[in-house]
Amino acid sequence: MAITKKRFEEIVNELRRKGEVVPATYDCIFKTIMKNCPKYRADTTSNLTDVSKGLILNTYKEMNTEYVIDNVLEKGKVSDVLFEVKGYVFNYEFNNRKWDGLIERNDAYFGKVKNDLIRRAKSYASMPKIIQINVNNFYCFLSKENLLEFKSRDKYGIVESDKWGKIYVNLKLIREKYDRGLELTKLEKELVILTLTKVDEIDVLAKGDEELMEVAKELKRLTNDAYTIGLYDLEEERRIIENTKLNSAKAQGIKQGAKARENSIAKNLLEIGIPKESIMQATGLSKKQIAKLM
Repeated sequence: MAITKKRFEEIVNELRRKGEVVPATYDCIFKTIMKNCPKYRADTTSNLTDVSKGLILNTYKEMNTEYVIDNVLEKGKVSDVLFEVKGYVFNYEFNNRKWDGLIERNDAYFGKVKNDLIRRAKSYASMPKIIQINVNNFYCFLSKENLLEFKSRDKYGIVESDKWGKIYVNLKLIREKYDRGLELTKLEKELVILTLTKVDEIDVLAKGDEELMEVAKELKRLTNDAYTIGLYDLEEERRIIENTKLNSAKAQGIKQGAKARENSIAKNLLEIGIPKESIMQATGLSKKQIAKLM
């Protein structure tokens, strides 16, 4: 998307005036953070999965065929967060909102990764373990747990396969804990920084922590990148459109619900012998509409 210099300066100046950055709850920012902050990526992944941080740092290999944005000149490049280390493949998905089909979509991508690895592996034993990490910026599965691990099990708890698994991060709960001023674990700090926009809050949280300072520095850099701002502006517009559609759908649903209630009331009144004229006055239904209910 093309963004004019004037529009870019307006957005950046507004963010600076408010002392804010573009948050990592935007897909383009999250992906770039995961690509450009190796210490953060390794430590967060290790804390989520118990895979050695050293292993992740020393054997990391990006699996994407395209790359996330790195600077203003790299327009049009996007990718998923997909990488491998010795014995493991990790797929990060940042889900900013819940919608019908979200889990199925992520499952489909997860299945594609598994199929590709099965074809590549010389044997089952040599096949890496695949872990999909879903960072959900909403309350997921009505759970009160910050982290949820999913595997295919039978009713006795026997795991179908140790070669794959899913982790869901309940980011909303972690942010609630932060907002209440409660003490956070290192992992919770690594996750909640994705939701912060105010520079002073980010700096306080990151102070003295090399992984978090790495993220703080990258967030500030990205906020001053014209292409990032362009994507941010586009995503804001898309959110407004989606919210408008959602509100319209809700309004339509309310309207349909009200109509159904009117029809139900009118039908009940007909059954007990109330005159049509009285029903028309009470419900606002026309004579023709009432006739259809008889």
